[in-house]
Amino acid sequence: MQNMILVTAQTEQAPPFTAQPTAAPAGGATTTAPGAPGANTPAPRGGFDFITLALFGVVLALIVSSFLGARREKKKFEDMMSSIKKNDQVRTSSGIIGSVVEIKPDVVVLKVDENSNTKITIVRSKIEAVIKETTTGTA
Repeated sequence: MQNMILVTAQTEQAPPFTAQPTAAPAGGATTTAPGAPGANTPAPRGGFDFITLALFGVVLALIVSSFLGARREKKKFEDMMSSIKKNDQVRTSSGIIGSVVEIKPDVVVLKVDENSNTKITIVRSKIEAVIKETTTGTA
């Protein structure tokens, strides 16, 4: 019984809860109870967070791998161009397949037909692949 009286006594002494501020604090700012409709919400954080940093890292990795891949392809192409020799069978970017007859600094002469001895001159950069290399040596 005494416990109930104490609880009742404590309840009677507590001020009633109101969602409206009772008085404006110093400085003119108003406060409201947490969870109330006019409650102050925390301001969004500025700066970088983990997701932004991770996204930046992924984009940077893609750019670097793109440059490295292009450099690797260019080196592979340069190696192929320097290894072309007479009688190699090559394919051009337009799909013409022929045997190398003559190599000049900027152009390559290809024989495309054995019967009529048809030759064409193409720019070296238009050679796409070496299909069959000739082997020099004894068997």
